Amino acid sequence: MEIIHSFEVITVILVGLIMGSFYNVIIFRLPREISIVFPRSKCPYCKHIIPWYYNIPVLSFIILGGKCHYCGKPISVRYPIVESLTALLFYFSFIKFGLTMAFAAAIVFGSIFFILFWTDIDTRILPDELTIGGSVLAIIYSFFRPDLSCKLALIGALIGFLIFIGSYLFFLKVKKKEGLGWGDIKLIILIGALFGPYKMLLIIILSSLLGILIWGIIAMIFKKGREYELPFGSFLGLVSLIFLFYGDKIIVAYNNLLL
Repeated sequence: MEIIHSFEVITVILVGLIMGSFYNVIIFRLPREISIVFPRSKCPYCKHIIPWYYNIPVLSFIILGGKCHYCGKPISVRYPIVESLTALLFYFSFIKFGLTMAFAAAIVFGSIFFILFWTDIDTRILPDELTIGGSVLAIIYSFFRPDLSCKLALIGALIGFLIFIGSYLFFLKVKKKEGLGWGDIKLIILIGALFGPYKMLLIIILSSLLGILIWGIIAMIFKKGREYELPFGSFLGLVSLIFLFYGDKIIVAYNNLLL
């Protein structure tokens, strides 16, 4: 049994590394509306096609010393970071849920939130393929899960939409600018559908607090003013990713704090 378990863990980690390499492609291409299938990956500097043996997750970055083999230009350290963190996501999902439907859900939705975290940081874009597509998957998933009914999933999606569209219209009327992007509105629909109304509200609160903290740090260190556009979708994605694994414990801790 130990050998079988070890084999499963190693397999999950390796699949995570491979998927992490693919996620790097998605993170770069999807917001720019470039096909994630073709063309093959190439160096952004010399445009040389990268062969498979220079595209092995993490290992190729180490062997190449973080530089392109053909032109010597630096390879972004984000690539091995994304690959490693994706492997970690797969590993945690397996350890917590085993080979169950919950494991598959953690992988699917965890990957969506993880990718959205990076796309919002990079481009301030939350692709519809992930937000809208994820919302549809969350509603479908609600028919098979014991902890959240389809009714609660729909209520969570609706409440999230109403909160964010209300904030959007308020800022537009009072501040004469968009306080939230449409990508954020679509993302909160996904979060509401996946977590239900109560957890979704707490995710909004914690994401806002995290955003305020990060904004304050950036303002102090980099002297950024109020004009700095904070990638709120990244905070929503990060907190949602944490809730996939520790949501129930966070709810208990939050309730104890109020009592």
